[in-house]
Formats: sequence, C-alpha cells, structure tokens
Amino acid sequence: MTNSIVALLGATLCLLAGCVPGSGAGPDITPTADARATASPSTNPLEVSARRDVLAAYNGYLEAYVKASATADYRTTELAKFVGEPLLGQLLNSLHSMSRSGVRNEGRPTWSPSVTELRLDANEAVIQDCFDSTGWVVVGGKARPTTQAEKYPVVVKVKRVNGKWFVYESIAQRSSTC
Repeated sequence: MTNSIVALLGATLCLLAGCVPGSGAGPDITPTADARATASPSTNPLEVSARRDVLAAYNGYLEAYVKASATADYRTTELAKFVGEPLLGQLLNSLHSMSRSGVRNEGRPTWSPSVTELRLDANEAVIQDCFDSTGWVVVGGKARPTTQAEKYPVVVKVKRVNGKWFVYESIAQRSSTC
C-alpha cells in the first residue's frame, strides 16, 4: 500500500509540475550566463516589483493546488487566479483524476523558488525551484510504485497578461534531487 501511495503522489506531482508522459527526465536546468546575469539583485524598482509579483503568482498557484488537492477539488476556481493554459487544464485534469480515484493529499510540500530570468519587454519570467514533497502524502485510492525523488528541481515559466503574472508551464526534473 505504501508503494501505491508513493506512486500516486509521483503521478500527482508530475501533473502538478506540468510534465507530459514520455517527457523523460526533463530539461537541463543549469542557468545560462544570461540567466545568471538576470538573476542578480536589481535596484530597478520595476524589476524588483515584477520579481515580487512573479513569485507571488507562483506561490499562489502552489497554495491553491495544495488546498484543492486536499479534497481533490477539480471544480476549484482559485487556480485560475494564478495559472494559465496549458498548465491550468493539466492541473484540473489531475484533480479530476484524483477525485475519480478517491485520492487526496495530506500534509504540505515546501518549495524555495527564485526568479532566474526576467524579461519585462517580453512580459516573461523563469523561476527555478526545489520542490520538496516529503511532508505531502497521498491518501486513499491505489497507484503503481514510483522511483521519483521526493525533492527535485522544477523550472517554471510565467507570463504577464493584462498586467498580471500567470504560471503557464512547469517542468520537473524528477530523476534529480536538490
């Protein structure tokens, strides 16, 4: 039963991170020289504000997903406040699958994101995170065993639409740890 729970958690986190079947281990998330340069602290008030808003969108997305996954609430409207397509549909499908399978999450994951790229002219940003699911367990239902790491790197893409930042892509590198 424990292997089943771990497997379902893996599948849920896979969808949480926006992965697609057959996507392999995920991209190499080593920042390029340009990404490292944009990751340095800025004194530009517009950049400081944008970084804060980008992280607020990411944190809001994860908080809304954690809350919805506690009851497998696929009818939640909270996610749409922080998440855009295609990730929004993937998350709602994951929650619907959880609901049909009688699965939900208990506890709480942790994360430690940082904005590694910010392109205000393009209204885009990239976040790198270390997602830690060790305190977040799947209960109920059945699942296949998984060997994914419980603490792994995630690369998240964020866009600004009509002045508001939305997470639209999240790629987990589940075969690595952080």
